[in-house]
Amino acid sequence: MAAGGGALSRLAARLSWALLKRERMGIDELGNAYYRKLEKNAFGDEIERRYVKYAGDLDPTQLPAEWHQWLHKARDEAPTAEDIQRGIHQRELYKQRIAEIEREEAQRSFQARSGGGRAGGGFTQQLPGGKE
Repeated sequence: MAAGGGALSRLAARLSWALLKRERMGIDELGNAYYRKLEKNAFGDEIERRYVKYAGDLDPTQLPAEWHQWLHKARDEAPTAEDIQRGIHQRELYKQRIAEIEREEAQRSFQARSGGGRAGGGFTQQLPGGKE
């Protein structure tokens, strides 16, 4: 059954390309389908158009970054599953680093408000002519 499904899928893709001159490049985790279509411009040059067919509500802000890059031709090839997983991992590391920096900043802010943990005012005590 799997082999027949693959052959049927390839046949459908070829028919779609023949009739609509478009090729489905992939589907993201939200169900949005991404296509490319070759067209001729006014000078007869062949150009590639890339577009997305949204699965649900039209919300371009919800597109995965990798597909957004492909749509805007910031990358030549459509993203692979590995590219998408790598992007998810990088974004998670980024969020963790932001949380770590925010914790450090909150701790510094608390120490500054509380006098740095020293009696008598902290930093001003170290200045010449400061509190003794």
